[in-house]
Parts: sequence; C-alpha cells; structure tokens
Amino acid sequence: MISQWRCIQQNIGTWHGSFTQFSPEGDQVKDTPSVLTLEEIEPGEKMQLTLERSPASGSKDITQREFFAPGPAPYVYFFESGAFSQGSSQWAAFGQFGAEISMKVGDRRVRFVVMYDSGSDGTSSIKYVTLIRETQAGGTQFTEPDMTLTQLLGQYTRSMSVLHATLEPMSVGTSLWTFMWTSEQAGLTAKETVARETIASENISEKNDETKLQTLLLKSNYSEQALHGRASAKSGISCEVLP
Repeated sequence: MISQWRCIQQNIGTWHGSFTQFSPEGDQVKDTPSVLTLEEIEPGEKMQLTLERSPASGSKDITQREFFAPGPAPYVYFFESGAFSQGSSQWAAFGQFGAEISMKVGDRRVRFVVMYDSGSDGTSSIKYVTLIRETQAGGTQFTEPDMTLTQLLGQYTRSMSVLHATLEPMSVGTSLWTFMWTSEQAGLTAKETVARETIASENISEKNDETKLQTLLLKSNYSEQALHGRASAKSGISCEVLP
C-alpha cells in the first residue's frame, strides 16, 4: 500500500457541497452550504484544511486544521482511493461520541457522520446524523434521485481492505450485506470478516409501513458507517469496501 501521505493527497483541492443534518427518525433538519479546501502548503511535509460553512441565518463558520507528515493515522486512516474513516477512541458515560466515513469516486465525495449521546447505564441513542455531499470545482454534480428501499434489495458481497489502529500491515477481508423486504417487514443483515474472524455485524429491521421505511434507510446508512468507519471505537480498525 502507498504511504498515508500519498493517500491524503487524493483529497487535495476545493470541494463544494453541503452538510445535510437529519434527526434520529430520518427527517431533514437543516442543509448548510459548505466549501472545503485542502492544500499542501509545504510539499511532503504539511497540509492545511479550511472548511467554510454558510448557515441560512448567521455569519460564516470557518474551521482550519493542519496535517503533518506522515499523516494523522491511527486517529484518521486514509485509503489509496482517498477514502477515510475516523471515530471516537472509546465510549464514555454522559459523553458524545461518533464516527465519520468518507468515500471518494473521481471528482465526487460523500461523507457520513453519526453522533451519539451516551448514558451512565451503558445505553446510547442517536443524537443526529449528517450527510455531506461534495464535488470539486467544475465536477459532476449530485443529480441522482433519493434512493429507495427497493433499490437496495438483494445480497452484496465485496472485498474489504482493513487498516488497524496498531499500525500493522493492511488486511483483506470480505463484506456480506443482505437487504430484505416482505409484505410485513423490511430488514438488513451485515457481516464483516477478516481472517475468519467477524470484526463487525448488524441485524436491524422495521415494520413495513411508510413511517418506518425512512427510519430503516437511516439505520442502513448508520450500519455502513458503524461497520466501515468505527475506527478504534470497538475493534481498532478502519475499513474500505471495494467495488
């Protein structure tokens, strides 16, 4: 695998998009236009990230962050395609925790963030989720209609690349997803396996009615986030599922 610095370089440029926030029930709460710029200000040594968000009411929110060689791993892991994932290092009572996954194809990129609130009794609940769709200047825009549950039906098997928080060499595994929909219920099962060891699994379902299908789609997005972008929250890994 190429160096982490080379992987980060796949994201250099100016990305135009928006932060679309959803409630735990899957209802859109707000949509905030954004411009993110990543530039290598010292070749091979230093990068600077600048994020500008422009809420409908109020002034611009500007955040800056710097990366130094060889990169921010294991806190943020980048793959050869430019995809990356990051997450909370541990669960804490009365705290907020979450994770982010980013997938990049050509001049388009999609990021998904899920944030949780935790309780002292060991329970947790979704606080909000944010979908971030971005394109580079002059790139192909997101014009596809919203995905429906029926488009997801079936079984999907793919190869999976795994990077470990312990900085050991990359592993290769398999990803198996199954979406089902009957007259009464819709559901998803997902399993990630590396060297015959299950590193993550999910099994979620909802009653098949209009008020629940949107929630299942939201949970499906969360499951992908949890399985592929959990970082070191539980198993100390970051994963990229390959087409």
